[in-house]
Amino acid sequence: MKCPICNNSTGVQIDMHSDGYARDIMECTNCNALWIATADEIILLNKHVA
Repeated sequence: MKCPICNNSTGVQIDMHSDGYARDIMECTNCNALWIATADEIILLNKHVA
């Protein structure tokens, strides 16, 4: 999967937190973008909200 912001494909991972992880939230380690990829669309998330 590629980041929808910077198109990086090597640093995309599941977003991890100390209290667990969100299965559907992806994070780019290159530009710190957060998103949810559904079958129909990509929803960009704000880092402070997630």
